[in-house]
Amino acid sequence: MKKRLLLLLLLLFALFGVLVVVPRLIDGTLIPEPTSTETESPTYTADLPSETMEPDTYPTEPPSTETEHPIGPGWELPTEAPTEYDPGDPVDREKIVTDIIFASDIHYMSPSLTDYGQAFTELIDNGDGKVVRYMPQIWQAFAEEVIAARPDALVLSGDLTINGEKVNHQELTARLAEIEAAGIPVLAIPGNHDINNPYATQYFGDYQTAVETVSPEEFRELYAAFGYNEAVSHAPDSLSYLYILNETTWMLMLDSCIYDPDNEVDGEIKEGTMEWIEQCLREAYAQGITVVPVAHHNLQELSRVYVEECVIRNYQELLELLERYLTPAFVSGHLHVQRIHKHTKGPGMPENIYGITEIVSNSLIIPPCQYGNMTLNADGTISYHTKNTDVSSWAAKHGEINPDLLDFPTFSSQYIRSVISRQAFNEIKYIPDDVKTHMVEYYADLYSDYYAGRQIDYIERTNELGYQLWDRYRNPSKQFRQIEGMLMDSMANNNNVEIPNPIRQIWER
Repeated sequence: MKKRLLLLLLLLFALFGVLVVVPRLIDGTLIPEPTSTETESPTYTADLPSETMEPDTYPTEPPSTETEHPIGPGWELPTEAPTEYDPGDPVDREKIVTDIIFASDIHYMSPSLTDYGQAFTELIDNGDGKVVRYMPQIWQAFAEEVIAARPDALVLSGDLTINGEKVNHQELTARLAEIEAAGIPVLAIPGNHDINNPYATQYFGDYQTAVETVSPEEFRELYAAFGYNEAVSHAPDSLSYLYILNETTWMLMLDSCIYDPDNEVDGEIKEGTMEWIEQCLREAYAQGITVVPVAHHNLQELSRVYVEECVIRNYQELLELLERYLTPAFVSGHLHVQRIHKHTKGPGMPENIYGITEIVSNSLIIPPCQYGNMTLNADGTISYHTKNTDVSSWAAKHGEINPDLLDFPTFSSQYIRSVISRQAFNEIKYIPDDVKTHMVEYYADLYSDYYAGRQIDYIERTNELGYQLWDRYRNPSKQFRQIEGMLMDSMANNNNVEIPNPIRQIWER
């Protein structure tokens, strides 16, 4: 009897739950209100401000990309990577025609640092063909051409001195002041030779002795009048700055050098600078402004001969960033080789597919002592060509009697070939001298063409006797690999380029 009563009570309790409790769960009257820790996870986006580029208002430090979020038991950060910022469709506007002259790797050396004796001779004999002895004359001829051309700016992309000697910096900045006095803005950035260089040297008699170099702070002070003081924005962690040339052209001068705590040959873009670059690009993109980035180190791997310590370490990140904002061109130096290369995502891509074009200026004091002329056209296209410094005309005009200067093309061509052939001759062992002579002459001729960016006919040059001797006697070897690299790199013209307006090409993000 008791068991039957207990079973009846259980059935009544179950019936109460079905009739009363479940309906209240369904209509929500028994579900508690959510607490602050039970809200949906926040979205992690950072809306960077769209600010004008006025000197007093543009931020000099990147805004924080962190967003406040609740932290409580069991909270975890999102595992998915944040979505890449989409700048949207570009603004197509007419440009102000702008002319810029580029020079790189000047490696200026003051005559006060040498007596041109044995120590100096060893310096140039072991170099890559720099005409250091006539650096002051080359510079004066170049400066007069710049002043006569009256560009909207002269841009110097690093390695301003031979090895960062303070005296060389001081003398060069005095010469730059003469160009600025003529009404031409000069924009400069450092190269790997310029700051904290342990090889800052003077050359007297048989001895090379150390001299004072400069710190990053001293470099900025010395070149304050050549970009830094007039810049509208500076990167928070490097000597990079943004310079406004006009309403439609901005110069993004990037410090890619490593000099703290120690000077290194290769380069990188620091994290804070990378974030600052994107701020600059966003603002320019929103206004339809052309940005021309300039750095000392290379944006792409451009040489089969020089494969180490040339490209920016984090170049892929910088490349993707620049292409996201349809940047048309990137100008660099460092290689001492005149190169032009359009970035493509794969071989055989059509010409109308957008990719940034890199222009590498060769050294101003390596024959043929070239510099670059760039014109940003009204339709958004860019024209670029090189020009040889006319030292001979300058020498005749100023009453020089030195035959080297009066016929500089002949002298400089012979000079670079003699320096390089002598080095190559000393590298070759166990081959008769008459055979070596043919080999080193071929190597020096090819080297001269390669540095100048001249187009080379691969088939024609490989059929020459010099190549066949190298192939027979020195394949494989380091020098033969260099010959193959120079030939393959020079199959296109590296002295002229027409860069389309990226907006009118096919592009994707």
